[in-house]
Amino acid sequence: MRMNPFCMCCAVNKQEKLIRKFNDTDRKTEYMKQVMSLIANAGPQDCAPSISIDLKKLYAEYWGEKPEDYTAVKHDFNQLMLNMEKRLEDNIRNSSDPLETALLYARIGNYIDFAALSHVDKDTMLSMIESENKEPLDSIEYKHFLEDLSNASSFVYLTDNCGEIVMDKLVIRILRKLYPSLDITVIVRGIPVINDATLDDAEEIGLTSFVKVIGNGSGVGGTWLPDISEEALHLLHTADVILAKGQGNFETLNDCGLNIYYLFLCKCEWFRKIFHARPLQGMFVNERRMIPDR
Repeated sequence: MRMNPFCMCCAVNKQEKLIRKFNDTDRKTEYMKQVMSLIANAGPQDCAPSISIDLKKLYAEYWGEKPEDYTAVKHDFNQLMLNMEKRLEDNIRNSSDPLETALLYARIGNYIDFAALSHVDKDTMLSMIESENKEPLDSIEYKHFLEDLSNASSFVYLTDNCGEIVMDKLVIRILRKLYPSLDITVIVRGIPVINDATLDDAEEIGLTSFVKVIGNGSGVGGTWLPDISEEALHLLHTADVILAKGQGNFETLNDCGLNIYYLFLCKCEWFRKIFHARPLQGMFVNERRMIPDR
């Protein structure tokens, strides 16, 4: 999804909020000029997640502050969801459609996003799991998804955030049971970015013990094709089916033309606008069939 006026203004506003704590107005003004110049000179392949990498670098160099460390937060949310794993798995296996139920839990897990939401807390996460796992997936797209899976030999699962990756693990367990001959590869972020899941998270929650997991070689908050490793790029281009979690993966991959099913919550105003969605409404859409309202 290419840069657009809404995302450009959002990026500028976020930077302005970051520097309010500083007192030197002239220095802040000069910084914001550099921010706007960076955004104005974005390349044709750039998107909001790719530009955010340059903005973080600019901020660190200009103000001499290191990026916030999310290591402890990631561990807390991983453990929170691991503590619920057995109960969630029982709910999934006892449901009328275990795969859809697992996907619904995985979609709810997309709430754990410190980049898109101003406040993320455990109580809200637990409340959503208990009370909001009721809205089904789009029935037409889910039917297509099942048809594609039945004819597929290779499948790539693109993860998004910490904690959420525990729900992803439950989806993959069901997929392995239903489609034992399906070659599944999970791709996580290659370099830590905010609270996105990396290989360390995949190992912590036990995902690497039963499925192939690789890092994508990139620190962009999504799967930005110009920046990922050759291995990850090859896997995506040769996969029969791809499941991509989260807004960041949609922003970086939309318009690529691959057979991608996007699973996410609408967490920002722009996503709510283009999908005519309410806050935190769940989406399940296919890259080749959807036409977002832009």
